[in-house]
Amino acid sequence: MKISKVFVIGLAVMAMTILLGYAANAQERMDTISAPGQSLPQPRVVKGPVHVGYCAPDMTAESSQRDWWHAQIEIAHRKWKVSQVLDAGDATKQQNAMKIMIDKGVDAIVIVYWQMEPLRDLILEARKKGIGVYCVDTELRPGVLVNTTQPNGVVGATMAYYIIDRLEGRGNVAILNLTYHILRQRCYVAKALFDSRIDWPSLNCVGMEDMPVPGWERRAFDQTTGWLQKYGKKLNAVFAGWDTPGIFAARAIEAYGHTRKDTFVTGIDGGSEAYDMIRAGSPFIATMSQPFEEYVHNLFEVIEQVQVKGIGIGEKDSMLPPYRVIYSRPVLTTPDNLPPLGMNIHAVFGETYYDPNNKEAWYNWGTAYKITSAAKK
Repeated sequence: MKISKVFVIGLAVMAMTILLGYAANAQERMDTISAPGQSLPQPRVVKGPVHVGYCAPDMTAESSQRDWWHAQIEIAHRKWKVSQVLDAGDATKQQNAMKIMIDKGVDAIVIVYWQMEPLRDLILEARKKGIGVYCVDTELRPGVLVNTTQPNGVVGATMAYYIIDRLEGRGNVAILNLTYHILRQRCYVAKALFDSRIDWPSLNCVGMEDMPVPGWERRAFDQTTGWLQKYGKKLNAVFAGWDTPGIFAARAIEAYGHTRKDTFVTGIDGGSEAYDMIRAGSPFIATMSQPFEEYVHNLFEVIEQVQVKGIGIGEKDSMLPPYRVIYSRPVLTTPDNLPPLGMNIHAVFGETYYDPNNKEAWYNWGTAYKITSAAKK
């Protein structure tokens, strides 16, 4: 039987159409959003329990404890598996741990508070192997699918206004910063406001010091002591980029013989130790309570979408925004709205996400973290 040229050409066109369709589909399934300028395969869709590699520097800070507490609730609720590294406190340990997770073949890597710049190549290596890489309140780098956090510049401005209002626009303020983490945005915005001489000509930012990693506790205490020796009671406030240095700054102020009426401190995080100090009347007087549990939940929802439901990046119904950040709202916590001991941590966020009447909500999965007295731990 003869095959006509028209039929052969038709077959060729059909084959080319199919091939182009496959190519187009492959292109759609590539991720160019989280890694501009290059294409990475979308994370693999898992037919079974997702194996999560959870990575944290240590469990010293209550924020780390709360992140891990709720991550375990999410994993148990979804019936997933987890391999965890909770003690990689420096860049070398973090690189080694990341490599172990990649070699182990986990499906998703969740990074919390690690130093991201040394992990650049490992993030891309993981993504090329179909592993999703996600961050909680950390830094974005090429290949990271999402970071769940708060709008840090807005948070810094909110706390700066609290300080300015409390000082009635007059006095000397100092800042404790951490450059390598996105919390620096809080400090930079606060400094810009403190330096606005047009608005507050009698307000001065007398210092902005970067804290070392590790060792910020001792440096915060020593730096605050140095400011007190130089300015005495003319140092009116210390803006700490996060609670831990603020707590040590408050201790330095107490050791120097000052009270919150002389020099007060603000932080950003919220939790048992910060609430303890506010409750006790220490110089630590206010914090921005971060919804760490909501950060973790949002991140696990993204993993569910991408690696269980197969909702691709940029597709309809995807939670992933083009800028790769999902923001949650914190709550300014002062002596006026201080949560009591024993409160469910979610209840702190009644004005943002928590509804005590919604019994089916994610924040009722498992046993919620409770506010305790840090002194009794």
